[in-house]
Amino acid sequence: MSTRFSIMVTGALPMKDYVPLAQQVEAYGFDQMHIADDLVFRPAWPILTMIAMNTGRLQLGPFIVTPQVANPVYHAANLAALDELSGGRMVCGVGRGGFNPLLGITNPVKPVKMLKEAWLLMTRMLQGDREPFDGEFFKATADLYFQFDVARPIPLFIGTWGPQMAKMAGSIAPGIKIDCTASPDHIAELRRQFIAGAEAAGRDTGNIEIIAGPLASIDEDRAAAEDNIRGMLALLQPFLAPMTFAAGISQEEIDASYNAFTAGEVEKAKALVTDKAVKAFSLTGTPGDVIGQIEAMIAGGADHIAFGPPLGPDPAASLRLIGEKILPHFRKRQGR
Repeated sequence: MSTRFSIMVTGALPMKDYVPLAQQVEAYGFDQMHIADDLVFRPAWPILTMIAMNTGRLQLGPFIVTPQVANPVYHAANLAALDELSGGRMVCGVGRGGFNPLLGITNPVKPVKMLKEAWLLMTRMLQGDREPFDGEFFKATADLYFQFDVARPIPLFIGTWGPQMAKMAGSIAPGIKIDCTASPDHIAELRRQFIAGAEAAGRDTGNIEIIAGPLASIDEDRAAAEDNIRGMLALLQPFLAPMTFAAGISQEEIDASYNAFTAGEVEKAKALVTDKAVKAFSLTGTPGDVIGQIEAMIAGGADHIAFGPPLGPDPAASLRLIGEKILPHFRKRQGR
């Protein structure tokens, strides 16, 4: 399978910016565009609605939605409506959610089972199944079904950073999305776990899709790209466990940079973000630097690269570099 490439953005942009951005992403030939459905930004669904109405080929989806914020049936209904609107172009990621500690959810009970039930309930709704659903976390009576037709099966990926969730995903899902990682070793481990889960369930592993969604900071000025990503990592590292532990980044390092950032000491915070963190979680540097980093991720088992925020010091310029210098390198090699 040829490597696929996508762009992921958060809801941090003004609403007026998403349509021209998506049209540019589509024009460059990216396969998909993912919108993060994070609590602290604008929600994904209205953004995706605008994009669906103003693009024609690009596959779209929220990555990720979490059942800890809204019931899986609500997510499935939004997804089905947008699939209808877009002419069958929706995909979706379902996961625990990265900002749950801000809701006071710090030690979720049986998160793997909870997410499996959420995936199964969404699938039940999208398939028009009327069997009662009696899970530990989610329930549905026989009378709960959509009063409209869902035209096709919509791919539901599972978002994960950990091996247990990846193994569970292998038993039911077409693939996983691993956001905020550029580590070939981490990708390889989660791919192994996904395949193990699929094989244990007797599923075919020939068409799995492992999506890696690294943070990205790309610029012709390497120093500017690194400075840009260090600011984001100073803020995000506390929310990246267990990947931080797997990367060998100590809690002391994480706390020091985060505390400095939240205290307004941004330059100090950036200086406290280690090179190890930049390498583990992001594609950072010049286009030439990043091409090599992507090749290592593909060798580690990534089937699909979704460039994540912030893209770079100047996001529009960074998108242009990805679309005009990085994407053509891989498309040419793939004969596309």
